[in-house]
Amino acid sequence: MNEQIKYYFIVNKWAGAHHSAQTWERLHQLLVQNAVNFERVVTKYPQHATQLAQEFADLHPQGWVIVAIGGDGTLLEVLNGVRRSKNTVPIGYVPAGSGNDFARAVGIASDPSTALQQLIQTTTPITLDIGAYQNQANQLTQYFTNNIGIGFDARVVYEANQGQKVRLSKWHLESMAYVSALLKTLMRQKGFPLTIDIDGERHEFANAFVVSLTNIKYFGGGVGIAPRANLHDGKLDVVITEKLSFFKFVKLFIKLLRGGKHLDMPDVFFKTGREIHVQAFENEHGQVNGEDLPLQAFDLKIWMTKQPFWFNHKAAASQE
Repeated sequence: MNEQIKYYFIVNKWAGAHHSAQTWERLHQLLVQNAVNFERVVTKYPQHATQLAQEFADLHPQGWVIVAIGGDGTLLEVLNGVRRSKNTVPIGYVPAGSGNDFARAVGIASDPSTALQQLIQTTTPITLDIGAYQNQANQLTQYFTNNIGIGFDARVVYEANQGQKVRLSKWHLESMAYVSALLKTLMRQKGFPLTIDIDGERHEFANAFVVSLTNIKYFGGGVGIAPRANLHDGKLDVVITEKLSFFKFVKLFIKLLRGGKHLDMPDVFFKTGREIHVQAFENEHGQVNGEDLPLQAFDLKIWMTKQPFWFNHKAAASQE
């Protein structure tokens, strides 16, 4: 353990269908037992973690790690707060959400107590790719660790977030919310026109259905949408399918669950790129890091940048 490093924990008590507050109680005991120098704050409302991270990073340029405790959405908020700061501060992450795809992608343990041990045993930061995007309607630049989705996967996220996860959490069946949402969306989601420029090369789709622009291998709680994704190559993986028949979609989904064989299917478009401009011309659901984006027509410019993180280097290397 690096005794000179101090940790600022931002706890989202609503993450993981409200289980993360209980997670913090266990982690607090471990921190005290290991004589870790830390501070803790609990978020009070949506986007509060962004504000807290920015304010703390502005005042503490060195010697601190800002740690998100929650799900991929909490990590998203902390990342955006840190990126808005005048200082560069490494980000740590202890997964306590429903999906935890970033942790899965970089080798952070799914058990929060083990993940905390990994965190405090780290001695130096590791620099990884992150995505940046700008909505051309407002020119606001925002950042993400995982992926941006338009269409099918985004609507699954929307349907699952409509209270189902919380209702099922008392039986620890949050994943069933995604199964229910997937089946509902498969029947209701329609194709839509989409144009995407990848490093200056234009591709047009008349009937887009699944549109995933991803920095990591997973989305939706462990579904391997982009098995070739690499957090060090400076590129996003782009996976698109048009509207398929029910039987073709089932075939695709089975291949997707079998280690990425879906990328070899003729119905799947796959490319990588450093700079992407995507336009969806009809109102569609969107998601970033598993968080809903407002129903809208999309006009996004996306590019890659870097961010220092605080976790075990060997774990990250094993996921490349």
